[in-house]
Order: sequence, then structure tokens, then C-alpha cells
Amino acid sequence: MDGLFSLDRKPLAARIRPGSISELHGHEDLLGSGGPIERLIASKRTVAAVFAGPPGIGKTTLAHIVADRRNAEFAALSATTAGVRDIKEISARGLARLRSGDGELVVFIDEIHRFSRTQQDALLAPTEEGAFSLLGATTENPYATLSPALLSRITVIRMGALSAGGIAEIVIAGANEEGMTIPDDVVQEIASRSSGDARKALQIVEALAIVARDDPERRLLDPVPVLPADLENLPEIPSAGIDRSLHYELTSALIKSLRASDAAGSLHFLARLIVAGEDPRFIARRLAIFAAEDVGLADPQALIIAGHALAIVAQIGMPEGRIVLAEAAIYLAGAPKSRSVIELIDAAVAEASHAQREPVPDHLRGTITAIEGRYLKR
Repeated sequence: MDGLFSLDRKPLAARIRPGSISELHGHEDLLGSGGPIERLIASKRTVAAVFAGPPGIGKTTLAHIVADRRNAEFAALSATTAGVRDIKEISARGLARLRSGDGELVVFIDEIHRFSRTQQDALLAPTEEGAFSLLGATTENPYATLSPALLSRITVIRMGALSAGGIAEIVIAGANEEGMTIPDDVVQEIASRSSGDARKALQIVEALAIVARDDPERRLLDPVPVLPADLENLPEIPSAGIDRSLHYELTSALIKSLRASDAAGSLHFLARLIVAGEDPRFIARRLAIFAAEDVGLADPQALIIAGHALAIVAQIGMPEGRIVLAEAAIYLAGAPKSRSVIELIDAAVAEASHAQREPVPDHLRGTITAIEGRYLKR
């Protein structure tokens, strides 16, 4: 066991990273014969694709596997440090490899949504010319964060969170790597806590390894047994926060549930936003907008309640803010609905855009402008 936890030891997630599609857990809908991943691998031309989905589901792993199956060199660019010069240099490198017959270059950009528009524009020409194959990964909604020009040149492949069964298989593989045995009920609890994030599940396994080996009796056993009580002694493992790829989808689901007067559904999606770590002030703002836009004059009290909720949440924060948000959401779901206000103001704005140069009628002018108007007519 000497050196087991030395500083140069790779994290568990890196040590058991799958090296082939057959070793991947989950995403069967993408990995089957004729699926989008197989098409990426089989293409005889350079490819451009972005894997979009929550953290810890294998986006980076999949990019490595695609590059390996295409017999290509793998190169990574950092969205936070790479500039336009770096993109030009790697583009020249890719073209040089192709011309010399050394094969293709696959350029991987993690968190590609962090690229500025200038950086994204720099990717257009090499992607169009086939200087390299571009693979990106993002936890955001690519349709909201990537430029239309770049989107027109890439394939977006959506990847969902891993199932509890898939996480359980990964946990067992991680336990084997750590030389441990984990009871089934603990495996299921880890799968539940990790919310489809394999990286977080493996962090829990690593933490359990430390706790189990702190027991002088168990550390002598091979394999080392994990006990259910060990879960209670774990250090806090922070949440990865909201799945940014679902940020818009969850918000949309909340609003549509409110429109359908579905209080239970509204609370469900409100709770998912809260649990995921969404800013409660953002949620409160969305409720206030809904009160004005969708409830409107059918119940003017709704805007007062939503406005108070916004102010209170900003003052008290969480976790108490969840109660205020829930009360506002339940009220809005049960309120009558009318979109007359937004329809009327939108119509007025459209009309006003064509009437900006028209004078204000005399009988509607103030005292000073009315006098000015009479002088102008003389």
C-alpha cells in the first residue's frame, strides 16, 4: 500500500477512463451501429462535432476514443488560454500533417462555450478547409452560446446524464481499482448522490477508500471492505452545480407548467432548479415576468406577490428563500391567465416604431410644448 495516495497518483476517474466504446457505460442510443458516434468514426473526411451535456458523463473520454478510432493525433486547446494565434498555429500543423501523409489531427476544445466570438470565428476557416477535425464539449446549451456561423459547420450531439445502473457499474469498477468491496446498498446510495455524474461518483469512491483504510483492522484485509456507516464519515463533496445544458430546459419546463396551471409540476421543476444550485434571484425574476406576461390583468395581485417574492429572496437568500419561491409559484399556477397586457404593449410598440416623427396632438401636450406648438403654426 506504500505510495497509494502519493501526490503523483492520478485521480481514480483518470485511472479507469475507458479506452474503447465497449468499455463506455451508458449512451447506448449514441453508440450503436449507424449512430452519430459511429458516423463520426467512419467518416473519410474531417469532422466537426460538439458533445453537449452535464458534467461527468464521458464527453472528453468519447473525444479521445473517436480520435483513437480515426487513427488521428489528439490535441487539446484550452478555452481559457488559447488565442487566435494558437488556433492559426494548430491549423497550420493540421494541414502540414495532411500534406506530409502523417494523418489527421483531432483538436479537442473542452468547455467550448467559453470561446469568445473572435475565437469562434477563428475556427471557421480551418473547419471549412478541413485543416483538422474539431471536437468540442460543453455543459451549456450550444444553440445559445455558440455563434450561428460555427453552429452551421458542426454537428451537435446531445448527451444525457448517466443512468443509476451505469453509475453503479462505474462505482464497482472504481472500487475494484481501489482494492475494495462495496455493498450493493452503498453502491446504490452513491449512484443516487452523484445524480448521473460519474466523476462525482468516483470522488465518493476515493473518499470511501480513505475512510475504510483509516480503520486499522480493515486496512489489513484484501480487498478492503466498505461499510454503510462509512458514508456518514465522508468529507463534503461539492455539487457540480446546475447542469448548464439543462438550464434553459428546466426554466422552460417551469414556465410551461405554470401556464398549464399545474402546481405539482411547477413545484417539481422549481425544486430541480433549486437542487441544481440555480441562483434563486434568477428564479424569482422569471416568476415576476410570468406574473406580468401570462397572468396579467386576469389577477393583478399576482404581480404584487411575485414582486414581493423577488425582493424577499434577494434579502434572505437560501435555504429559506425556497419557501417564498414555492408560495409564489403555487399562487401563479392557480391564478387565471391572460396575455392581454403583453399583446397590447407589443402592438403599441410596433405602432410606435412607425410613428416616432409624428407630432403629439395639441390637446395632449404640456403647457410649454402647447405654447411652442402655437408659435410654430404662425
